[in-house]
Amino acid sequence: MWIISIPTLLVLLALGIFQVGEPAGFSAITGTVLLTFTLLPSMFMRLGFFKENPYLRWLVKFRKDLGIVSGTWLLSHGLISALFFFKRDESILDQLLEPPLQPVWIMIPIMALLLLTSNKFSERKLGRQWKNVHSLVWLLPGFMIYHGNLAIANFEKEDFAPAVIILLVVVLVAIYEFIKTRSYKRVLLILTGFISTMVLWSINFPA
Repeated sequence: MWIISIPTLLVLLALGIFQVGEPAGFSAITGTVLLTFTLLPSMFMRLGFFKENPYLRWLVKFRKDLGIVSGTWLLSHGLISALFFFKRDESILDQLLEPPLQPVWIMIPIMALLLLTSNKFSERKLGRQWKNVHSLVWLLPGFMIYHGNLAIANFEKEDFAPAVIILLVVVLVAIYEFIKTRSYKRVLLILTGFISTMVLWSINFPA
């Protein structure tokens, strides 16, 4: 998986530097799909769906690797987008404070933390807290939906980010899992993410 991803990411970075094609959109969708493949199979297994499916079992077996690759793609998406869309004659800080990019201040530290602790050493050092740290991934869907829709409207002049549909599927399955199992941690984190984006929206676009 890394053998495929790393050369692809280098090509996308080159396209971003030379402002060719649509590497920002491609990296965003690819990272989101990989994140979905990281999260959904485990939920399906816990719910008893497709338990004997060999492909689902394979995805569950390699979910940590998928998570690492997903995080790398999503972080690379941020760098590629900056190369592609940032105005060279304006303050980078001012551009990062624009409404579409405000969630980045939360998403990037979370993804960086997850990537830095995705190894055996961190698992041993953190012990039982390792799972709590990695449960922060469930904050991301709300911020990603908010960021995706505003960014595509602002930078691409489109009305809707296709990756939102994938993220909504993840959210709906997580809500269904909560209804079936009363395991509240994931849903609570998802709701925290969405409530945070509602606060951002109310600040940036007051009625």
